[in-house]
Amino acid sequence: MNLTQGTAREPIKADQVARLRASGVLIEDSRRERPFYFDGRFLAARDLIRDQQYFLTREADLGQASGSGVATGLFVNEGGAPQTLRVQAGHGVTPSGELVLLPRGIDVQLANIPVAEQLSAKFGLSRLPVPPLRSRTGLFVLALRPVEFTANPIGAYPTSVTGQRTVEDGDVIEATAVVLVPWQDDGAADALDARRGRAARAIFTQDMAAGVSANVLPLAMLALQNNTVVWIDEAMVRRELGADRGDLPGLGFAPRGLRLAHLMQHQAHLADVVSRSGGRGFPASAHFPSLPPAGPLPAGVINAQDFTQNYFPAEVDVDFSIIPEDELPALIEEALALQPIDLTASAESLDSTAVMVLAPVPRHEWRSVVARLSLGSAALATRLVKPAAPNLIAQRRPFEVLQKLRLPRGTVVVPQVTGADAEWQRLARLGNLWFVRRRHLAYRDDLVGSYREISGSDERELEVSLNKRITELGLTSRLEFVVQRATPAAASVVISLLAGKRLQESPVLTAAALGLLTDAITTAEAQGGKPVLDKTQALGVSAVLSAPEKNDALLMLLKREAEAPIPTDELLRIASNTEWNEEPVDDDLLEKRLFKRIESLGLYDEWATVFKNADPKAMQAIVQYLSDARFEASPVLTAAALGLLAEPVVAGGFIKDASIVKSVKSELADPTAIEGLASALKLETRRPLPADDLRKIVATTAEWRPKRDRIPTRAVAKAAVKTPAKKATVAKAAPARTAGAKTTAAKAAVKKVASTAAAKKTVSATTAKTPRRKA
Repeated sequence: MNLTQGTAREPIKADQVARLRASGVLIEDSRRERPFYFDGRFLAARDLIRDQQYFLTREADLGQASGSGVATGLFVNEGGAPQTLRVQAGHGVTPSGELVLLPRGIDVQLANIPVAEQLSAKFGLSRLPVPPLRSRTGLFVLALRPVEFTANPIGAYPTSVTGQRTVEDGDVIEATAVVLVPWQDDGAADALDARRGRAARAIFTQDMAAGVSANVLPLAMLALQNNTVVWIDEAMVRRELGADRGDLPGLGFAPRGLRLAHLMQHQAHLADVVSRSGGRGFPASAHFPSLPPAGPLPAGVINAQDFTQNYFPAEVDVDFSIIPEDELPALIEEALALQPIDLTASAESLDSTAVMVLAPVPRHEWRSVVARLSLGSAALATRLVKPAAPNLIAQRRPFEVLQKLRLPRGTVVVPQVTGADAEWQRLARLGNLWFVRRRHLAYRDDLVGSYREISGSDERELEVSLNKRITELGLTSRLEFVVQRATPAAASVVISLLAGKRLQESPVLTAAALGLLTDAITTAEAQGGKPVLDKTQALGVSAVLSAPEKNDALLMLLKREAEAPIPTDELLRIASNTEWNEEPVDDDLLEKRLFKRIESLGLYDEWATVFKNADPKAMQAIVQYLSDARFEASPVLTAAALGLLAEPVVAGGFIKDASIVKSVKSELADPTAIEGLASALKLETRRPLPADDLRKIVATTAEWRPKRDRIPTRAVAKAAVKTPAKKATVAKAAPARTAGAKTTAAKAAVKKVASTAAAKKTVSATTAKTPRRKA
C-alpha cells in the first residue's frame, strides 16, 4: 500500500475482466465491493454504508486469519459482593473474526437475570427463549458478544420538495455485551461437581463444540446454584489467541491449544477437589471421567508402605520413577501429543494403557538420589506400583488375601526400612508428583541376550505332513531343489513357511512360495555368486507371502483358486519360476484409471457418450486400447481417439462390436501424418492444451480426419506403381499411353474400376486389388 499512489493491486481493464471471467480464473467476492468515487457522482446513504461494510468485512477476515481467542486480560473471578463476577479489562477475537473489547474491568451482577436471559434469547444462544427467572441453576458459559446500536439523534433534511424534516440517530456505536450461554449437557439439577467432569470429558476427549455460537468469545464456564457461583473454570472454554496452531497434520489429533487447555483445566479442577476432600484419598474416576495425557497428582496417591495406589484404575499399569525437575516441562510437552486417558473406556482399552508417576528431583540432588536408589548398579531402577483394587476383591491372589488377614498380636513391630526402599518411600511421600502417559514404542532395548527360536510342535510330524502334502501337489522336485541349496537357517525358515496354516490351505500360495525361492537361488547364481539360498532371502519371501493381497499377481491367482482348483501342471509351472509374478491386466483397474485420466482432461461428457452406447465386449476392447502408453502420454491423441469412437454414436448408432477399435487404430497409426492433428501434437510438447481445445478436437473429426477419396492410402499408391491396372485405377480410365494399354484385359480392368468408383466414390485397397487379379 502506497499512501501517495493508493492500493498496490494491479488494475485491469474491462476486456481483461471479461476474458478472465470466461476462462474461470477471476475469483470475485461480493462482500469486497466498495463505491467508486468520482467528481459529479450523486451519493446516497446506501453508498456510504456500503463503504463502511467493506472495511468491517476486511477487518473480520483479517481477524479470522490470526485465529480466535483472548489476546490479553479478560480473566474472570468472583466479585466482592454476593452473586457478582469480576471480568478484567482486555480484548480478544471471536471465531467469526469480530473484535471484542473491555476498556476497563466490570462487575457483572448475576442477580440481574432478565438482562442476560433477554440477550441470550435475542442472539439465539439459548435453546428456548424461556421467561426471565430470578434464580438460575446449572452450567453456563460466560461470553462476550460484539454488538452495535444507533444513538445521538440529529435532524434529517427532507429528500423531496414536499418532504418533512425528521430526527434520526446520527451515530453507530460499537459495544460489547456480556451474555450467559446455557451449557447443553444432561441438564441434571444436582451434582454440579460431577457435571464439571463430564463437561471436561465432552470437550477434551470427545471434541464437543460446546454449543457456543461463533459470534461470541467464551471466557469461562460457571456453575450456578440459585444465582450463587459454585465454581468457575476458565480453562474449560477459554482459549488464548493463536493457541490453536501447531496441531499434528493429518493424524486426527486435537490442536495443541485444546490439549494444553485440558492440562490447565485439570490442574484447577484437581486443586478444587483436593481442597474439599480434606486430605483424604480418592480414585480419579470419582471426579474425572477423563484425564489429560500428563498432569499433577494429589499428595499421598502412592502408599509408601506397600507401594500400591487406588488413584488409577486397576487395569492401568503404573510405574514410579524420578526425573530432574528442570526436565519435567519438556517431558510434559512431549506427552501432550498423546491422547487423553478416558477412564470410562472398557477394561480392554484400559488394560493397554500405562502411565509413569514421576518424582521431580532438584538438579543438584540428582546424583545422590540416583546413588541411593541404584545402590551402585548401572541402570536406573523403576519401581512398580500395584493397584490397591478395593472394589476388585475377586481378582486378588490368594497370597495377597492372606497378607490382609489381621491376626491378634501382642506387639506390633514396625520393620526398619533402609537403603533403596527408604529412598523410594521418601519420594512417594512428596507432594509434587506428576504422571505422564507412556508410549508403547520403546526408544531402546535394555535387555541383553541372544536370539533363540522356540517351537512347541513335533518337528518330525511337521516334516512328514509337509512332504505328504507336497507330494500330492506334485511339487516334490521343486522342494528338493530349494532345500538342497538352502543354508540350515534358511531351510528352517522354508519349512516353517510351507508348514504355515495359510499355505496349507492354499496350493497356489505353496507353489508361489517355491517359485519365489527358486527365483532367489537363480538370481544369486546369475549375479556371479553361488546358487545358495540364505536366511535373509527366505525371510524376504516369507514377508511377501504374509500379505498376498498386496501383490496383484498373487491376488489374481487366489481369485482363480477360489473359483476352481488350479491343475497340477500349472502349479508346477508357478513353482518353477516367477513368470507369473507380473502385474496382471485387470479390466476393472484399467477402467478406473482411464476414467480418472479422462476426467482430469475435462473430457468426461465425451467419454460418457461412448461408454453408455457401447456393447460390454466392445467397451472392454476400447478400454484396453485407450490404456496404451502413447494415449497416456498424449491428451491430444486421446481426444482424437474419443472423437473417432463417438462418431457412430453421434450419428444415432450403437457400438456393437470391437471392429471400431481396429478402424480407429488404422486411422491413428501415424497421427503425425494427419495435418489437422500434427500442429496440436507439436504444441502439446511445449505446453498442455486446455480442455476446450481437447473438446474441439473431439467434436471436429470431420475436419481433421484424412479424406480417402482425395488422399490415397499407402497400399493404393504402392499398387499403382507396380501394375498397369493400378495405373488405370488412379488415372480413372485416362487415355492409354502405350499400345499395350489397348488390350482387351486393360479395357476390362478400366471398365471394372470405373463401375466400382461410381458405386462407392472412394478408392480402397480392396477395389484396387480386385481388377488386378482379374486382369
